[in-house]
This record gives sequence, C-alpha cells and structure tokens, in this order.
Amino acid sequence: MSSNPYKGAGIAALILAVLFPIYWLHPLHFLAVSSFQEILRADVMTLNAWDGLFVLIGALEVYIYLMLARMCRDQLNGELPAVLLYVMAGFVVLFHATVLFDVAVALGVITELTDTMVALIAGVSLTFVMLYALVAVVFAITLLMRFVALSAVMKVFTIGLLSASFLQLTIVLGVANIFLFPILLVLLAIQFLRNDHSVEVV
Repeated sequence: MSSNPYKGAGIAALILAVLFPIYWLHPLHFLAVSSFQEILRADVMTLNAWDGLFVLIGALEVYIYLMLARMCRDQLNGELPAVLLYVMAGFVVLFHATVLFDVAVALGVITELTDTMVALIAGVSLTFVMLYALVAVVFAITLLMRFVALSAVMKVFTIGLLSASFLQLTIVLGVANIFLFPILLVLLAIQFLRNDHSVEVV
C-alpha cells in the first residue's frame, strides 16, 4: 500500500492559507493611523509572538515550495520549474531572515534605530519581495509551457500565480495578494492531497 508523499505539504498549505492573512492583515489595521515607516520601526523594536508567526509562515512556505519542486520533477519532468522553486524558496528565506533585525534590537546589538536603518530594512525587504515575484513570473511561464500536462487544479493555480506575481510587482496592488495567495495555497493543498498523476488530453 503506497502512501501519499505530499500529504504533509497539503496540510502545510492549508495551515499557511489560514495564517498568511492573519499575519498580514494585522499591520494593515494600523495603516489608517500610522505611516509604513512608523509601523516598521515599531515592529523592529519589539520581539513578540508576531515575529514567531512571521518565521513560521516563512518555514511553511519554503517547505511547500520544496515539495512542489519535487512534484514538478516527479510528475512533469520539470527540471527548470523545480530549480526556479528552489530560487523562490531562497528569496523567502532571505525575506523572513529580516526578523534578525528584531533579534539584534532585542539583544542590544542595535542600540539605536535611525531613520536610515529603517529605510534600509524596508529597502532590503522590498528587494527580496520583488526578486521573488520576478522568479515566480518565470516559474508560472514554465508551467504554462506544460499547460496540457497540468491537472485542472494546477492550470488554475498557474494562471493565478502569474496574476499574483504581476500584482506584487506593482507594489501597491500587491496588497490584493493577502487574499489571493491563500486561494492559491488551497489549490496547492488540493493538488498535494490528491497527488494527481493524470495527464489531460486536449
């Protein structure tokens, strides 16, 4: 009796689909009364459960991408998509590693958080997000090139990911991904849990 090797990834995708909007809707609440720079400064100056959630979200996302890369190799013979997923996972690690600034402040390594440092942290974070989005666009295109071989769920996921990536590149419209990304995660969860090997014939 064979077990589904992607079951854990499916569960992780469902968990992340719930946690992702919970985390990112939290700072949006404060944008009505504070600037982005003030929110970022306050976040870096404190080390709390939200930072733990931030790290957990990053870990789940990396795990999901690594398992999706495995699926691409196993079911699509997709070496390039798998490599691109590894690159995306790398940028996720770098983005979530910015929590180390919070740790440095908490330990007293950084004693004064100047406006320049806040701008630097914001710039570094945004750079990683933009690079991730660019690689995600290329990844989605490589899947589109295998469109016939994709399951119906993965076809919808691919189109959705391409849309989400372009939204992220606009920065402002990227806020919509707080709601779109969890939908994509649910689609991935369905694919992982079904472990669909079928190839559609058109």
